[in-house]
Amino acid sequence: MSERVVLVCPGGATSAVGIHRLAEETGAGVVAVAVDLDRGEDPEAFRQRALAGGAVRAEVVDARDEFADRYCLPALRANALRPASALYPPLVAEHLVGAAARHGATAVAHGCAGHDGVRLEAGIRALAPDLRVLALVHDHVPHPADRTPPVDPGDPDELVDPDELVITFDRGRPVAIDGETVTMLQAVQELNRRAGARGSGRGARVHETPGAVALTTAHRGLEDATLEPDLARFKRRVERRWGELVRDGLWFSPLKRALDSFIDDTQPHVSGEVRLVLHGARAVVADRRGEPPLPDFSQGPASPRCLPTKIAAKRDSIT
Repeated sequence: MSERVVLVCPGGATSAVGIHRLAEETGAGVVAVAVDLDRGEDPEAFRQRALAGGAVRAEVVDARDEFADRYCLPALRANALRPASALYPPLVAEHLVGAAARHGATAVAHGCAGHDGVRLEAGIRALAPDLRVLALVHDHVPHPADRTPPVDPGDPDELVDPDELVITFDRGRPVAIDGETVTMLQAVQELNRRAGARGSGRGARVHETPGAVALTTAHRGLEDATLEPDLARFKRRVERRWGELVRDGLWFSPLKRALDSFIDDTQPHVSGEVRLVLHGARAVVADRRGEPPLPDFSQGPASPRCLPTKIAAKRDSIT
C-alpha cells in the first residue's frame, strides 16, 4: 500500500484544489475526511466530490452530537461556551488522528489558518506526537466553523416582543426547554434559534452565539442559587484559567484535565429551573430555582468560617 495522508476537507471547490495539491506535493494517496459539525454533509455527495478531486478514499463523520456532548457541555459547565470556535479544533484533531490510524497514514493535513490552525495542530501533537502535520496555508481549506452563515436578527431596537423560556438543568446539563426534553445538541440549536430571533449575539456566527450566551447566562444563574458562595467564587477563578487553556489550544493538557475534574465535582447540585428572558440582544435571568434550594443561614448564629460547610451539609442531607 502506498503512503497515505489524511486531509480534513469540508468539501467544495477549495477542497478539490487542496486534495490535488497535496497529492502532487507528497506523492501520497489522499484520504479526505469531513467532520460535520454544522449543516449535515451529504456523505455520498462529499465522497463523489473528493474522489473526483483525486482522493483515494473519502468519509464524512457526523460529529454534531459528539461535539455538543463532549465539548459544548464541559464548556457550559465551565461557563466558557464562548468562543465556541475554540472547541472545534480538538474534536477535528481527534477525528484526524483516528482516520490516520484506520488508514495507515503517516501524516495529516489541514488548511486552517490563524488560531484555528494553532489549536488544531496542538491537538494533533498531543494525541499523536509522531504524526507529521502538513499545513496548506496558501490554499485555505475552510474550517467547519468558517462555513456557518452570519446571524442577521435585524435591529434589536425593533424587536419589542421578548421571549421568555424555562430551561431545566440536571447536574449542570440542560435537559428540557419549556418542559420539552432536549439533548445537549437540541438545547444549543433551540437557543440559537430563539435567542437569535431576539437579537442576542447580533452579528456573530450561529455556532458562536446566541445560544452560547443564553445557555451560559442560565447556567451561571443557577449556579448562583445552588453552589455555596466560597465554592462559586473559587470556581470563577478556575473557569478563567480553563478558558485560557482552551483558547490556547491546550484541550488535552494535564492541567485542563485536572480542572475538568474540579468543575465536574461542582455540578451534582446544579439542578433546577431558570426562567430566561431574551430581548434586545440580551439574555436575562428572571427567576431561578434550585432543586434542592441552597439553605439560607445568613441570619443564624453560625460562624462565618463554618458557614460554607454548614450550608453544604444541610443541602446534602436534603438530597
